[in-house]
Amino acid sequence: MATKRTDSKKRNLKTGEGQREDGRYYYRYTDLLGKRKMVYALTLADLREKEKRIARDLEDGIDSEKGEMTLNELFDLYMGTKTKLKDNTRRNYHVIWNSYVKETDLGEMKISAIRNVHILNFYGKMSKEDFSAGTQQNVHMLLNAMFKMAVKSDYIRKNPADGAAKEISGKRKERKALTRKEQAILMNFVEESSTYKVYWPLLTVFLNTGLREGELCGLRWKDVDFKEGVIHVRQQLLYRNYGDGYKYHLQSLKTSCSMRDIPITAECRKALKMQREYDLLLNIKRQEVEGVRDFVFINQEGKPNVNQRLYTLFKSIVRKYNAGEMERAKKEKRDPVLLPYFSCHILRHCFASRMAESGIEPKTLQLLMGHTDIGTTMNIYTNLDFEEVKKQVANAEKYMNVV
Repeated sequence: MATKRTDSKKRNLKTGEGQREDGRYYYRYTDLLGKRKMVYALTLADLREKEKRIARDLEDGIDSEKGEMTLNELFDLYMGTKTKLKDNTRRNYHVIWNSYVKETDLGEMKISAIRNVHILNFYGKMSKEDFSAGTQQNVHMLLNAMFKMAVKSDYIRKNPADGAAKEISGKRKERKALTRKEQAILMNFVEESSTYKVYWPLLTVFLNTGLREGELCGLRWKDVDFKEGVIHVRQQLLYRNYGDGYKYHLQSLKTSCSMRDIPITAECRKALKMQREYDLLLNIKRQEVEGVRDFVFINQEGKPNVNQRLYTLFKSIVRKYNAGEMERAKKEKRDPVLLPYFSCHILRHCFASRMAESGIEPKTLQLLMGHTDIGTTMNIYTNLDFEEVKKQVANAEKYMNVV
């Protein structure tokens, strides 16, 4: 009869169990791939807890060894599987990860040890550090997708990020279009300003096309077809830091819906021709960006405009107008009519709102905006200028009484 193996305290050891000379316990087992593995523990009780988990994992087909990888390692593995991602999307994922997760305690945790409470605490810390709800949603989108892959690959049993998005808090950016009155004040001020008049074409094209920021910055003269009366939206120009410093990146559009043709309105045609006149008058030497020179809107250095420069410009315009309006209102003893600060996206939203107010069909507006989802377009119809809403209700009133 075989002698039972015991530890230093004369306790019987099970098959696969053993104790080293330094007192540590170990357990040998065969994994799902038929490889011999070994785990260690300081106490026999801890070792047997590990044995239970291993037995359960083996029974359920869970690869417990892969569960030992860190969250950062899972991110690298996940990105390796995304072979069809556009370069810009891939870079954005890396920026999100490197900026918000990589250097945190969560990033260094083993994925098998991460629980829902860890994810919730992580979002809570982001909120306390004043990261917006949108930023947290971007992080969650990545985490959720990564953990789904890990579950599907039998690295872990459950997705710890599942349901965590409901607890995300923080400020959400309200993208409210300028009212018709505010838009008129803005454009009149710019057109009459000796300082800002040169930017009237840029603002007019923004407001008459609804182009995204990168689409307008990347707009080329070869894409402007005066004869057919259309602007071909074919690329975007971004100014981003993808780990190698801020640079221009001329890129394809994110979706097939973004690649579209936008009719040139009379006001837009006037603005584009005025921009050409400014180019000839100022005679600025154009700088080449990724082999391209014919960008429609360039700065004084001959380079294409970028988001931060435009935001600074818009802020300067509003500040200048509001200062003057405050003085005028004080002299005239009335309340000032001030302009809110706005961004490139707000100008895009202005175009969409004016189109919606005109009664344009939602599907047509979806096409002009380059939206993949009609739901995104329909949200615009809930944010119309209230004065225009009242006008439309008044026009519809005659159809209300059916008696």
